[in-house]
Amino acid sequence: MRNYSLSKKDLILLKNLEGSCKVNYKQLADILHISHTAVKKRVRKLISRRYLAIIPALNLKKLGFIYALLFLEVANDQYLSSLLKKFSQCPRIIFMFRTLGEYNLVALIYAENDKVLDSILGSCMLRTMEGIRKSTVIPISSILLNHFCYLKIPVRKSKIASCGIDCYSCMRYKLDKCIGCPSVIYYRGYFSVSKE
Repeated sequence: MRNYSLSKKDLILLKNLEGSCKVNYKQLADILHISHTAVKKRVRKLISRRYLAIIPALNLKKLGFIYALLFLEVANDQYLSSLLKKFSQCPRIIFMFRTLGEYNLVALIYAENDKVLDSILGSCMLRTMEGIRKSTVIPISSILLNHFCYLKIPVRKSKIASCGIDCYSCMRYKLDKCIGCPSVIYYRGYFSVSKE
């Protein structure tokens, strides 16, 4: 399969989409000096080839949330595959990177406050899983660039978190040291979805 390369018009289009998940085809057509239909086709092509995703992004710091980087040394590729499968739908993981060096997996995660961060790192997050040799957590004090990030905000709620953890039975949850996973019906935090 031939690699698709971004054209100058693609790059101008992408630059003009920054900071917005709404596409104004007429405005982009004027900037690119092509028809709005051509812009629409170009956007669809970029999306279908996975060069572009038009998604809402949140400023978690503004909402009072905290971030942390989680560095992990995973024993081998088998454990790494297992972790990726288990945590692929985790709403608290913003990004996950495979890295070279001492730590071979890094995750950017969020929590509602320090208590929740301590709880998830101590009981149900990646670092407590089988195959983790060692881990380091670095809380992020401030974001200097790119304040917005995409989150998986679960609307369908279940009793068990996507990673298999049962928040309702967790002692930290019962003692109000944790508000639960955003993907479960017992979650008591910002992203709680009330029943209609």
